[in-house]
Amino acid sequence: MNFTIFGAVIAGIGLLLLSRGTVMTMLVLMMACSLFGGSAAIILTAIGGSSVPPEQFAMVFALARLFLPGSGQTKALLKAARENAALGLYALYGLVSAIFAPRYFRDQMRVAPMRSASNSRWIFDTVPLAPSSTNITVTVYMIGSFFAGLIAYVAMKDPKSAKRFVNVGVVIAWIHITLGILAAVLKGTPFDLVIDFIRNANYAQTNQSVDGIVRITGVFSEPSSYVAFGFGWFVFLFECWLRDILPRRTGIAGAAMGAVLFCSTSSTAYLALAAYAAIVVLRILMLPQYLGLRKGLTIAAAILFLLIAVSVIGLAFPAFSDAMVTLLRHMTIDKQQSESGLQRAFWAKIGLTAFAVSDGLGVGPGSFRSSSFATAMLGSVGAVGAALLLSHLVRALKPLRISTYCGYQDRQRFGDEAMISAAAAWAAIGVLIPASIISPTCDVGSDFAVFTGVALALRPFRKPAPDTAAHGDRSAIARDVTQPFDLWPDHETADRYDR
Repeated sequence: MNFTIFGAVIAGIGLLLLSRGTVMTMLVLMMACSLFGGSAAIILTAIGGSSVPPEQFAMVFALARLFLPGSGQTKALLKAARENAALGLYALYGLVSAIFAPRYFRDQMRVAPMRSASNSRWIFDTVPLAPSSTNITVTVYMIGSFFAGLIAYVAMKDPKSAKRFVNVGVVIAWIHITLGILAAVLKGTPFDLVIDFIRNANYAQTNQSVDGIVRITGVFSEPSSYVAFGFGWFVFLFECWLRDILPRRTGIAGAAMGAVLFCSTSSTAYLALAAYAAIVVLRILMLPQYLGLRKGLTIAAAILFLLIAVSVIGLAFPAFSDAMVTLLRHMTIDKQQSESGLQRAFWAKIGLTAFAVSDGLGVGPGSFRSSSFATAMLGSVGAVGAALLLSHLVRALKPLRISTYCGYQDRQRFGDEAMISAAAAWAAIGVLIPASIISPTCDVGSDFAVFTGVALALRPFRKPAPDTAAHGDRSAIARDVTQPFDLWPDHETADRYDR
């Protein structure tokens, strides 16, 4: 086990925060470390040189802050574990499956290994299904994601944490944007040495360009990873802006993030943006009153400005316009027929085959490489794991509550915390969208767990008190129950944090 310089810095900060910091500051440290997706805090030489990302290493100190004697977090932890129980069971089922499934279904199918052999040259290389060290690696990540949800839930008990979380999200977005732009604009300069120093993990670090156009990777290993990280924060900031939560900060940062994702030249970005746009349009068509005239006009103006800007660039710089059209075609329409597209389709099919071979039980996390979180989940943890994760997502999103869909007009009606909770729940879906396009494993990731943890903490999943609507003069929150699609209204109590 070798510590890197990042591990040493995180260890120093983590030890300092153990004595002086709060759970929220620990969560901020984790979120800051998540920006360095191509880095390693520790290199585990004993299991093939696996890299421990900075975020997971920072999580160790956050957990110590929660579990050490005298932390005073026992009651909050029990509540957090209960609210995140489905995610915990998802990780537990993954652990049991990783131990037994690869042995039980050994040699019953061929799979694409998580780690390709050094002499592998064929894109369709497979090996017989068997236990491997990656079963351990992926399972540890799944358990870490569950712990990330616990940390986020407990951190939100501070009344000021909700707004702090939004502010930290804005800062993370701008850092992610800046690193991406600098790495692309300064490509070929000494700044490359800085990027290479930061990207020290044992991943396949790529420096891609297409037809002379540098693709945006930032300090991540590849463009799709850069997009996958930024997309969840883009959705969170956009949803906060829709609900007038720090609208100037979230609106500008969200728009900038969306623009960078579009310019990333990643097919993952285009598919993810299209999928999320479809979700937003569907919500507007079903519940147009919750968008609001002001936000609707702003979105329409932004789209019009984008169209005009693209038209002007196309007329002023026809050569550049042709190059961009060729690039977009190469990264979208032609992608499926490319070598990469064929390989990803092959990997996705392996997940479905594993689901069938295991009779819906799954062959264990880390047993094979997929190209989609959905097929990786079905093939790894089967129907049981899928049901558990869906249950957790439904609890966080609360699709039958009005505040899940409302806009800025209802901010006073439900309160800022309910609005931030809804934005975090949609951001969790935003994390899953690119993951369903590129993720090789069934691990939902710590970002997903953090967003769902925030959503669950700020908007409890429970029915209102029996006397909430007992009087004729009901509150605005109590009147929520009159809506036909609402099972029960959002409910706040004076002692909200004693849960």
